[in-house]
Order: sequence, then structure tokens, then C-alpha cells
Amino acid sequence: MSTFTGGLVDWAWMSQGDLLLAGGDIGTTDPTTLASLQDMVRTRLKASLYGWQLYPIGADLAARLGDTVDAELNIILRRQVNNSLTNQFLPKGSFIVKSLVDGDSITLFVYINQTLIASAVLNTQTGAQTVV
Repeated sequence: MSTFTGGLVDWAWMSQGDLLLAGGDIGTTDPTTLASLQDMVRTRLKASLYGWQLYPIGADLAARLGDTVDAELNIILRRQVNNSLTNQFLPKGSFIVKSLVDGDSITLFVYINQTLIASAVLNTQTGAQTVV
């Protein structure tokens, strides 16, 4: 498995989606952390398949609303997350996607360097989708 040591710098975002201002300037992520990767993973978990118009980057979790939560859906969602993260972003084997089924909800966890980077909860019946 590949190990990421940071080094990437990106804009820092507020939880509402606005750019973060720090000391009168646009904030950036700390290059010594995985914050930039974490932001990008969260973006891909939130996005629809063609979230950036012509670019198929999103995990498209919302496409599974109304599906029955079962083993097959669990595999499909993990595969969608894997596909979105390996599409011109992270190399295969550099991250792990795990899932947990709880009633009508499936929680997906993305780990890099054995550290939880992002999680997404999808309730297929209510349509609630949360990415943290």
C-alpha cells in the first residue's frame, strides 16, 4: 500500500462551502497534513457521477436512493467510491473503503495511511446523505 505524507496545498473551505479567509487572505491547507486529500475525498463522495459537468468524478451515492439495503448494494456502493477515487486522483491500493450496514443506512469509510479520512452515510429510504 502506498503511503501519503502530505505535501499538497489546496484552498481551505468552510463547512458551508465558502472559501475560508484567514488574516485577510484566502486560507490554504497545511502541506504537512492530509487536509488537501481529505477535502478532495469528501468532494468526490458528495458529487454525482458527472458532478463537474463532463468529468465523471463523483461516487454518485444518491443514484442508489430507493434501493434495498443488502449485500449487493453494499458492494455496489464500495465499488462506486473506489471508482471515483481512482479516476485521475488516488492510485489503486493507496486507500481502503469499508462499509457498515445499519437498517436502511449504509456508512462508507475511506482510510488513507490507516487513518479515517472521510465517511459518508446514505439512507436509501429517506434520501439523507451525510459526508463528514
